[in-house]
Amino acid sequence: MFEQATLSNAPAGTRAWSAFLGLTTQVVVVSLAVLIPMAWPQVLPTAKILQTFVPPLPPAPRQLGETRRPTATTAVRHVPWAPIAYQPTTVPTGVPKIVDEPIYTGVVGSPVGSSNGSNTGFAGGFPDGIPNSAFTVAPPRPPVAVVKAPDPTPVIHRYREGGNVVLGALIHRVEPPYPQLARTARVSGVVELECVVGADGRIKEVKVKSGNPLLVHAAVEAAWQWIYAPSKLNGDPIEIITKLTFTFKLN
Repeated sequence: MFEQATLSNAPAGTRAWSAFLGLTTQVVVVSLAVLIPMAWPQVLPTAKILQTFVPPLPPAPRQLGETRRPTATTAVRHVPWAPIAYQPTTVPTGVPKIVDEPIYTGVVGSPVGSSNGSNTGFAGGFPDGIPNSAFTVAPPRPPVAVVKAPDPTPVIHRYREGGNVVLGALIHRVEPPYPQLARTARVSGVVELECVVGADGRIKEVKVKSGNPLLVHAAVEAAWQWIYAPSKLNGDPIEIITKLTFTFKLN
């Protein structure tokens, strides 16, 4: 097969020019293929390429309060029920004439009333025998006045000590201890209290009139423990307002 092949024996210069021309032509074609899309990008089929390689986008989320429109709606006609809306079965031969009855202007009442009753009694009223045979209802009883029972607890009056008001004898006396804080601070003085002695002789109320705050608490605690004999005025138990004085003196 190779013995029969014919090879051209062209000059070396001609073959060089042919190779150069072919290489130049290929470079020009490739350059145009690259530069034309860069100069005119709108000629490229971009939409088709994106549709081919990019999947479709999902639907956008609905906004709050948005309602989806129904795909298909069917209009429903509501016809109210009425007797005149139905088709008559027969065709009337004439137009009926409606005649209203005249308004009755006579006296309303019953012609069959009782002889001693009202002349204008209504039909179907009570017979004569029912009122005569009806039983008599007794009138309601007058309300009974409710008398409030006296309070079993006697009212105890409160007086201030002095004059005919004499405080009972002191049964139990408690001296207040000297507060350690006041002793350290070298504080001394007098505490005056105003106390209410109850009918049973025990202290009911204590009010501070004067005194150093470091000494008041000890005096009040001691006063609550004092006990007197019950006080009376004209034989009735009473409460007495008295004064207690406590003196705190450093040794």
